[in-house]
Amino acid sequence: MWPTITVLWLASIAYFLIYANSPALRATVNGSGAWSIVHGIMDLVLFGGALALILHLIDRIRHPRG
Repeated sequence: MWPTITVLWLASIAYFLIYANSPALRATVNGSGAWSIVHGIMDLVLFGGALALILHLIDRIRHPRG
């Protein structure tokens, strides 16, 4: 499960790096309802994934596994 969360989180970082540097993608997201939904999902993956990974790291530090 954690490798999947990590891969999705890294994919969302890649998406936002491309979004920040591509005027064409920004225009597409601003003009299309479907791309706006994709953008919102990637936003949730970015923040939710970061939160999940941070909490997982804290759990691993507080409760080391043998």
